[in-house]
Formats: sequence, structure tokens, C-alpha cells
Amino acid sequence: MWASIDKLLYYKWVIMRSVINVLGNAENVFKLIENNLRRVISNVIESIVAIVVNEGNCINSDVSVTEERIATGFYIDKDVIITVSHILSNFKDRLCIISLDGDIYKGTVISVDEDNDLMFIGVDVSRRPLKIEDTLISEGAIVFSSGIAQGILRHFITMGIVSGLEVRSIINNREIEGLMLLNMPTIPGMSGAPLLNIDSNVVGMLLSRSFSYNEFSLALPSSRIFLSYLILRKLGKVVHIKLGLKLLQSPNALKKLKLENGLMIMGIANKLLFKNCNISVGDIIIEVNGKKINTLEDFRKAIALSILDNMSIELILFSQKEGLKRCHADISSAHLY
Repeated sequence: MWASIDKLLYYKWVIMRSVINVLGNAENVFKLIENNLRRVISNVIESIVAIVVNEGNCINSDVSVTEERIATGFYIDKDVIITVSHILSNFKDRLCIISLDGDIYKGTVISVDEDNDLMFIGVDVSRRPLKIEDTLISEGAIVFSSGIAQGILRHFITMGIVSGLEVRSIINNREIEGLMLLNMPTIPGMSGAPLLNIDSNVVGMLLSRSFSYNEFSLALPSSRIFLSYLILRKLGKVVHIKLGLKLLQSPNALKKLKLENGLMIMGIANKLLFKNCNISVGDIIIEVNGKKINTLEDFRKAIALSILDNMSIELILFSQKEGLKRCHADISSAHLY
């Protein structure tokens, strides 16, 4: 009997110790997250600015801030700021930049990338640029953001996780593909704020609140920002290639065809490409210009790189009827704009 009681007490002691350890570990995890958040924000705060539509000349006495005409932006180069285009596109010649330490100066629009809701603004005041990741962050990753909201010139902080990828949304009457869905609340005015990982690097940019889900937000992946800026630097403006292909990520289809990677063609809207290139609905795009394609973002990146490298586009496809085949698409046979 006493042996049974001793054993029971021992088990209770083990359970209590486990609970204490779990609680202690949880406390340490929360402290780690808190410390990381403080470090991330302190690293990026200098690079975040408010972008205000203004009637005056960007001097202290002339600038007035209203919630409807303010966005957040951040430096991606020493003299280039990036932000959203949907709030500011109609006011390109009336943009004032306001830093969080009170500096006010004029911004000049260099280029607008409406396909990705991006606006690039040149400034005469240099600040430290944020580092932009050129790869897509994974679902479940913890992310932070700091932006300027509600017309109040101080930063607001928000945190969440990447809940989903490849989301489509209508922003300013234009459909944007491949967005990230975040379980992260945002406040009006934070559109254009950098989305950051725990290393203080930019992994995306906040575009808007998700109107379909409460307390969720939409962000553009940083890989899109990175490539658009490289194209801007090379060509002086942002252009895109549209092949007119509707593609689908389908792991089950790949498994049945015993393929390791690829995207299935579900539709072909470009008649010229269809005529000049031997492709069909149901074909699997395996490579673009020698790069293996696993995701839709891989495909977008490979097409953008063809602009930077001044290359024609070569697709390697798999057809159930014909096996492997090649398709050469000259940039002139695609939509370039």
C-alpha cells in the first residue's frame, strides 16, 4: 500500500515539474519574442516614413495630415522610398515625406508598378535602406510590422503569422495575385509599411486590410518588390511580361505523372503564343530558362528575370501525349508593358 502511495506521489511530482517547466519555457519564449520585436523595430524605425498628400510646399507650416491621404513608406535605397500606389497615384506631384524624427521633404515619383500596387519615390534626403529578401517566406512564419497610422506621426507596431500564400484580391479596381494573408491587424495609414522577419529584413509590404476576414491583412511578397526595383534600375521604369497562361499548383497531378516539380497549364489566353509555341492545356511547365519551377512565385520570378537578363523565354514542358518538349517564346510574342 505504502509503495503505491509513494509511486502516486512520485507521478504527481513529475507532472507538477513538467507543468512548471512548460510554463517556464512559455515565459522564456514570450520574452524572446518581445526582445526580438523591440530589436526589430529599433533597427528599422529610422527607415520608415509617412507619405502625405499635401497642397503646400512640404514645409512645416504648410503640411496638413489627414487619414484619407496618408500612407507609410520605407527606404529601399539611400534615396528611394517605396510605398503603395493605390492611395497616392492621383496625387503624384503633391507628395511630402515626413520622418518620425520630424524632417519634412518633398518626394518625386520615379515609377509606378500598378500590377503590384507599388510606387517608387525619389528623395534628396538619404537614410539607411532596409534589406529586402528576394525569396518567398513560408506559411507559419512569425512577422512584424511598424507603420504610421490614423494621421498620427508616430509608429504603430503589429505582429502575426503568415496564414496563407497565393491569395488574390481586388485593390483599387485591379486584381493582384500571389499575395500573403496575415493574421495581423492593421490600421488605416499603415498601407505601405514593411513586413519584417526576426532578422529585421523585409519579407513583404502591407497593402491593405483583408475585407473578407476580420483582423487579417494582405501583403505583397518581398521577392516582387526586389525584382520590380531591379527592373526599374535597369530600364528606368517597371515593366512586366504577361504570357497569358493560367497556371495551377497541383501536387496530386505531379504525383500521378511521377514529376518532381511543375505547374499545370489550365488556360491559354495569348493567341500568338498559342500559335507560335507548341503548348496545350494540361501541359506541365517544369522549367523556365533553365530554372526549375515549383510554385507560382517561382514562375513569376523566372519571367521577371528574363527581362533583367534580356533573354527570350524558354519553357520546358511535359505533355502526357508527347513527353518532354521545349517552347521558345520571344519577348515580342508576349505582352510587355
